[in-house]
Amino acid sequence: MALLRHASTVALLTLTSRVLGFARDAGVAALFGTGLVAEASVAGLAVPQIARRLLGEGALNAALLPALARAEDAPARRTLAGAVVMVFALAGLLVAGLLFLFMPAVVSVLAPGFDGDGPRAAGAVLAGRLTVICLPLALLAGVFAAFANAAGRFARPAMAPAAANVAVIGLLLLLWLSGAHTISASAALIWLAAGVVAGALTQLVLNAAALPRGFVRLTLAPADLKAALPLLAGSATPLLAAALPQLRFLIAAAAASGLGGGVAALFYATRLVELPLGLVGASAGAVLLPALAGGRGTAEEPGSSPTALGAGGLIAALALSLPAALGLAVLAHPIVVVLFQRGAFDPQASELTATALALLALTLPAQALEKVLIAIAFASGLPRLVTRASLAALPLGALAGFLTVGALGVAGPALGVLVSSLVALGGLALGLARRRLVVLGKPLRRQLLRLSLAALAMAGTVLLARLGCESLLAQGGLAAAGALIGLVALGGAVYAGLALTLGGVTLTALRAALRR
Repeated sequence: MALLRHASTVALLTLTSRVLGFARDAGVAALFGTGLVAEASVAGLAVPQIARRLLGEGALNAALLPALARAEDAPARRTLAGAVVMVFALAGLLVAGLLFLFMPAVVSVLAPGFDGDGPRAAGAVLAGRLTVICLPLALLAGVFAAFANAAGRFARPAMAPAAANVAVIGLLLLLWLSGAHTISASAALIWLAAGVVAGALTQLVLNAAALPRGFVRLTLAPADLKAALPLLAGSATPLLAAALPQLRFLIAAAAASGLGGGVAALFYATRLVELPLGLVGASAGAVLLPALAGGRGTAEEPGSSPTALGAGGLIAALALSLPAALGLAVLAHPIVVVLFQRGAFDPQASELTATALALLALTLPAQALEKVLIAIAFASGLPRLVTRASLAALPLGALAGFLTVGALGVAGPALGVLVSSLVALGGLALGLARRRLVVLGKPLRRQLLRLSLAALAMAGTVLLARLGCESLLAQGGLAAAGALIGLVALGGAVYAGLALTLGGVTLTALRAALRR
């Protein structure tokens, strides 16, 4: 398999989805800023949004692909696939029912700073209850995506989240045309909930359409359902691993829920960070993991052994995430102003969001490397390592966020995300290194150093150029947008030029990878 070509396809389609998702969030920001509707929707729609996002990016591959590969023959695989669909659907409906009943308690955990009898909490409960059906829909969409990947179909499942975002944007346009500023908060939340449900339905239908004909044979036979239960239990660890960025956001949002506009500001900042992070996560889950699990790599294919694939994945993740992180940190305020500051999103909301973004951006390299290490761990049969590292990191991040929010404001919860990311990355790296599953020889270490130097030089150049563009950025509108585009282009050119000049990336290696 041409691994890099498949990864590039998945990354491009994921980028399209993230850009459309950003357009969706920018629309919500323009309509509602960081006010009541925005904060209630972030808390109330958190669970279905997270489920749809992570299950649409290969989160179930680690649990389902090995079992399908072990099936004795095609009929046995079809029966197992049908049983998996039924078991996951029933589990999703059960969890959705429980969430509907206990939604007030869920909201009090996700946003402890909301007044229990206040409008923010009531709105969050309303939105959450209207969208619990998205959980079984997202689970089935994730199952179908994993089946399609097992059949060698990567493009259509990667396209489904983008189409889902188009459906949501369509409903946002209808909301705007119906007079979003004149309707009640409850009505606005119903519109937003309808958009989330429409997106989940769209994703499910497209992923189901990506399956080869006859891949699934639905069954309710007790023996078949019993055989599928271990796959449901086995999906808990990969889902936990895939959900780490979102779980960190939920913890950070809980810490910031006592700050006016803090939850919404963290959400908008997180969405910007997730744009490049999603490319790494989707490629690792949909392409790198199947390659590693399948044992691809032979003596006839130098550089394609599992260890080499893992090391190459780390290099690729850092090459993408490090310049993106430094660029977001240096340009945090102009990015937020140009992309969000309009309508109900005022300068105060921009300051709050930019503060969160500048610190959250620094988590990007750690979370990107973590995605690749998780794929290596799953492919090597080490799910417990992932669980231990994840469960150790989350409470430490929560402790840092809640302890510092009083002194640092919205930067405190963002700091908690950084602490959690670094702890998880350190635990995974140590565990895999001890087993010699991640080996970075001197050439790779030199390559990492050169990429880091190129990224730091890029950040310094962009910072100096930004100081010279302050007057244009302050004008807002097209002038500020043009200046920001110029700064981004400058940063990209400087980084690419230095990476090639210093040897962090070589054209020969790129051509060779594309030919494999």
